Amino acid sequence: MRRIVVVGAGQAGLVLALGLRRHGYAVTVVTDRDARTIRASGLISNQCLFHSALTRERALGINFWDGTAPEMLGASFGLAGGSAEPAIAWQARFDHPAQSVDQRVKVSDWLTVFAERGGEVRFGKVTSDGLEEYAREFDLVLVAAGRGPQFDSLFPRDDARSPYREPRRTIGIMYLVPGTDEPFPVYPGLTFGLSRAGELFGLPVQSVRGPVFGLGFFGVPGGPMDVWDDVTDTDEHFELAMRLLRERFPWVEESLAGARPSGPLDALRGRVLPIVRDPVGTLPSGAKVLAMGDTAVTNDPIAGQGANMAAHAAAVYERRILDHGDRPFDEAFLRGTFDEYWEKAQHATRLSNDLLAPPSDHVLATLEAAQTAPEVARRFANIFSDPADYAGWLTDEETARAYLASNGA
Repeated sequence: MRRIVVVGAGQAGLVLALGLRRHGYAVTVVTDRDARTIRASGLISNQCLFHSALTRERALGINFWDGTAPEMLGASFGLAGGSAEPAIAWQARFDHPAQSVDQRVKVSDWLTVFAERGGEVRFGKVTSDGLEEYAREFDLVLVAAGRGPQFDSLFPRDDARSPYREPRRTIGIMYLVPGTDEPFPVYPGLTFGLSRAGELFGLPVQSVRGPVFGLGFFGVPGGPMDVWDDVTDTDEHFELAMRLLRERFPWVEESLAGARPSGPLDALRGRVLPIVRDPVGTLPSGAKVLAMGDTAVTNDPIAGQGANMAAHAAAVYERRILDHGDRPFDEAFLRGTFDEYWEKAQHATRLSNDLLAPPSDHVLATLEAAQTAPEVARRFANIFSDPADYAGWLTDEETARAYLASNGA
């Protein structure tokens, strides 16, 4: 029986581990926190899973929140102008509902189920020296330990695929609940606000405390939405968030009137450097290990692609492992596995990176046309679910303008 170790217990690592266990593989997951600690920890992310990622969870029987987590039916867009109302505004349905479940809920539940299904869980922080021990013990070592710097030297930056050297957004995310028993009168999906200073994203989430509204701000560094560096507690975060909402996205403020933080740990601040790494690491012994998830490709969360690409990576890596049979997991296998994942992930990376730059004239024209052309609005809303369509449409001005003309815009 092939023995495989997954270092890290996030979306990518656990979905892969659970998938391999279903096929009888001896799988070990290494994590520095147990399920109870993860569930009681601070906010991890503000994620949104679209159809293909949800389909993967359902196929594995780990979609424990269907029927409980609120369905996200579409997107509501607003472009900030010089008044209380957006200069451009439209709404459009997704082709398939999306869903957001607090990563603390998902990871803690999946880690528990993985152990119940016969998987081994080991606890502790892993260094490069620790990877050497795992390389001797296991047939395949997969590193899905997130985007921290602990493995920077093992998986060096791929300059050709990494256009940014510094983070392009300052991020402030928190979970809110209403001040009354009535739910927020928000759009039943993704709320997306765009301004010169940065972006707003809001969405309904199933959290460790039940239904909440996840409110995220993505500010251009040095601009008026770059406010999070000196914040130390959730109350201060909340006050700044409400100020940004009032000043930058006033049309959203009314629907969140009376909001309050859902809990003292339900806020997250920071910056993310988008980076693609060489996915194959070579240990001092010469053994090869393979990165996956954020360890291999870190995108700014602005486009909501992290958890979706993690699910895609798990599906690709699982199938490649199953198809490989008893052959050695050599470097050709490792690189071929990442290359197949990158065929799709490159489009998510392009979308995420492009959203960090000022929108081009033809993109603004598309957003404006979406107000009066429902098909344009629908197609734009669904690029978050299918970034490959974005690459074949909005990245080329001639193609985009021809599409608008065909839709009477």
